[in-house]
Amino acid sequence: MRQGDLVYLRIVGLIVAIFGVGTSELMPSGMLEQLAGGLDISLATAGLSVTVYALTMAVGGPLVSAATTAMTRKRILLFLLGIFVLGNGIIAVAPGYAVVLVGRVLTALTHGTFMAVSVVTAGSMVPAHKSGSAVAGVQLGINLATVLGVPFGTLLAQRLSWRSSFAAVCVIAVLAAVLIMITVPDSGTPESSSVRSEVRAFSRWNVVTTVVATVLCSAGMFTIITYLAPLLTRGTGFPAEVVPLLLLGYGAGSVIGNSVGGKLADKSLSAATAVLSGSLTLTCLLCWLGTFSRSAMIPVLLVFALVTFALIPCLQTRVVKTAEEAPTLSLTVNMSAFGLGAAIGSWYGGKIIELGVGVRTVPIGAAVLAIAGMSVIVITVLLERRKTDASRADSRNRTAEKEVI
Repeated sequence: MRQGDLVYLRIVGLIVAIFGVGTSELMPSGMLEQLAGGLDISLATAGLSVTVYALTMAVGGPLVSAATTAMTRKRILLFLLGIFVLGNGIIAVAPGYAVVLVGRVLTALTHGTFMAVSVVTAGSMVPAHKSGSAVAGVQLGINLATVLGVPFGTLLAQRLSWRSSFAAVCVIAVLAAVLIMITVPDSGTPESSSVRSEVRAFSRWNVVTTVVATVLCSAGMFTIITYLAPLLTRGTGFPAEVVPLLLLGYGAGSVIGNSVGGKLADKSLSAATAVLSGSLTLTCLLCWLGTFSRSAMIPVLLVFALVTFALIPCLQTRVVKTAEEAPTLSLTVNMSAFGLGAAIGSWYGGKIIELGVGVRTVPIGAAVLAIAGMSVIVITVLLERRKTDASRADSRNRTAEKEVI
């Protein structure tokens, strides 16, 4: 087999694995009603399965990364996939909701470290000038999870049972593990760096505010994403059978948004992040208005997905660039920030529903969080520009003084 073909198979194995991980993370948002009905729990309680996953990912990610530093990348990937299969298997046969949450905790513990190691592994398997394409290819797994995994999981939950959806994820993970076992070489450990220098880089004010903005924006996104299926059925009046098709459209919007966001981040990162965070607020409000018209909700859903997934790469790039000396920590903390935001958003959306004001009001609550995130980003960008302008003025003054002398 040619070297190029072997590298291709390695990348495919990582894509399949991340597709499974992403599907497992996002799938409950499309089957909350089936999960709630099957376990005889409320919709808000079912939504806690998303909260628990996100919170575990946020807190456990850095801990798992630290615990696996002595292992080779291949062994880390296979070890985490084993835990991932175990967790989803537990969910598939769970006798009650408490056991479902145990399974969600196990799968969530693998998420952050698996994603980070996959990105590093993909970049190391190709020449330096092609590392960006390799990493982008691996990230395609998340987009495919949104486009195909979640709608397919929802369809399985409707036609068979929600348990069959998690069983299917186990099969996908086993397939990915076989591909990784056969194709990925057993060499290379995660790069070591000075923990002190990375922590020092994260003490900068604009790094901290960017992470805070990431948490707030992610919370706004997941307030809606977690309860998307009930928002479409109970809130807007779509038949349950149509939801998988709507989620497919949402997934298509996410793919477009991811591509657009990456290009905008390359052109003008600060401006793109500020504008897209403001757009997130507007699309949250549009989601509320869309619940009053099924025909209007379809394009609104597409725009919401596009804006959401365009903002994500901007926030990721901004965190990494403002903490240049801390690439490892920035990647881990950024994933934890998104996870924490998802936990807050899913919990917050459930509380709104429990108030008895109706699922239609969930997007309004999401807009409040989005406004907070936008405010942090805009203030940070303005302060950065003021500091840059002051630095340039000071430099010009010094140059003028030297010329006079």
